[in-house]
Amino acid sequence: MSRHPQDPNAQPRKSRNPDARKGQNPDAHDRTCQDPVVTDWSHGDRVVRWTHGDRTVRKDFAGPTQAALAWNGRVLVVEALDDTPYTPTDNAVVYEADGTELVRLAPPRDLVAEPSWVFGFFTAHLDAQGRPVLVVATQVGDFWGHPDLAAGTVVDVQEWR
Repeated sequence: MSRHPQDPNAQPRKSRNPDARKGQNPDAHDRTCQDPVVTDWSHGDRVVRWTHGDRTVRKDFAGPTQAALAWNGRVLVVEALDDTPYTPTDNAVVYEADGTELVRLAPPRDLVAEPSWVFGFFTAHLDAQGRPVLVVATQVGDFWGHPDLAAGTVVDVQEWR
């Protein structure tokens, strides 16, 4: 249903702040539980930090990270890619803003003729609409898609180049 202020049928925006009390601004969430912002990360770092409200969340990784981005109240981190055959390929993880792991993403295994040719996620970025795009590396070419958090994989997969 519409939330546009000029729509007579619009529903008011409900606060995502569970501590909000009646009579307070319904956008209290925006002040107390702001969307995360990745504040300290460079390609190859083993630590990713982001802000969430007035605190900083820190995640340490065993190897270098390939990408870190924030969107829609969540943080996506692509961990080091291991192209050794038959190794796990679920190297992208989505965290809630507070640092709680939401889901570890696995690339689709049916992209190429042999599932062992799927190496994992290579990188990620936000598209023009602000949605995350994950790039899947395979032995025969790269693919990209958008995360499906409920399924724990990517959807709308297309060839990268």
